[in-house]
Amino acid sequence: MLKISNKHSINLSIIISVLFFVICIAGAFIMPKLVPMLIDTPDNIGNRADITVGGRAFVMVISYLLLAVFVAADALLFKLLLNVKKELVFTAQSVGLIRGVSWCCFAVCLLFCGLGLYFQLAFVVAFMAVFLGLCLRVTKNVIAEATEIKSENDLTV
Repeated sequence: MLKISNKHSINLSIIISVLFFVICIAGAFIMPKLVPMLIDTPDNIGNRADITVGGRAFVMVISYLLLAVFVAADALLFKLLLNVKKELVFTAQSVGLIRGVSWCCFAVCLLFCGLGLYFQLAFVVAFMAVFLGLCLRVTKNVIAEATEIKSENDLTV
């Protein structure tokens, strides 16, 4: 299996984070065409052409809110990657950044539950977002404990 150095891995993650940000910004411009296409695409449940104008506006607002949460989470991850690059992993700031990303996952869950009114598959995405948020909360707790142990060790040296 291909293994790259930590330095290259961090740099690759930073590049992917920047690319994700660019894609999100582009998504903001194509959203007005993308959402109606998504609504009008038939599936095995039926065509959603009967969604009211208000329902279509609701889906558009939720889509933009999701995009905003994705950008916020990406910004937090980018800052966390910069901390890792500076070898500032076990700090209160890093714990806070992970906490922020986990809350973004929970926000994504709520927004996808709203989309579940029209797209039943959205509930599956909401479930996955909750699980990811939970995983990040556990990771945050582990990093917080490691940060506390590091602080105690730094004081004894």
